[in-house]
Amino acid sequence: MEILSMLTPGSPPIDGDTIRSTAKSRISAGDVASCLCRVDRHTYLYALSKYCLDNSSRDELNALSVKYATTRQYSKQATEPDDVVERLALASLCYSISPSRCSYCGGTGERKVDSKVVGCTVCSGSGNSDMSVRKLADVLGVGRWRAKKVWMQRFQSLVSDYQIRDDALYLAIKQGLQD
Repeated sequence: MEILSMLTPGSPPIDGDTIRSTAKSRISAGDVASCLCRVDRHTYLYALSKYCLDNSSRDELNALSVKYATTRQYSKQATEPDDVVERLALASLCYSISPSRCSYCGGTGERKVDSKVVGCTVCSGSGNSDMSVRKLADVLGVGRWRAKKVWMQRFQSLVSDYQIRDDALYLAIKQGLQD
């Protein structure tokens, strides 16, 4: 996963001797895009948005995300907004592309305790903060109880699907850069 972490904005340069790239010491957006010929369209657009900061096709990515979420056939109550599933899809996409940093560890996933470095207990070492029930309820336009008991699990399921896409991207980019 260190290749993907090095693709995010502000990351340190990669050693140009170990990985083939067009730039001397960095993987460029073009390098990433050229490695993505083996992934599906949704994953391709997701990678462009997340790792290449290319939002020129964001409308298509949003539409694919909504289509994917609606195939899950999530039920909703009559009191919930008609577009609650679409909001859920877009919220999970936005969270997956740019998750919030953990405020306890500053996004590193580690804390220094008594001159030892230990994993952050708040974010479980991921460096990302979880979506709060309050925030999810506000985004979806549902009550907090429904957000906590129903929609949070669905949100986490969609986010985990994007994590699976990240794993596929890691393999595709690693393979593409080694070829």
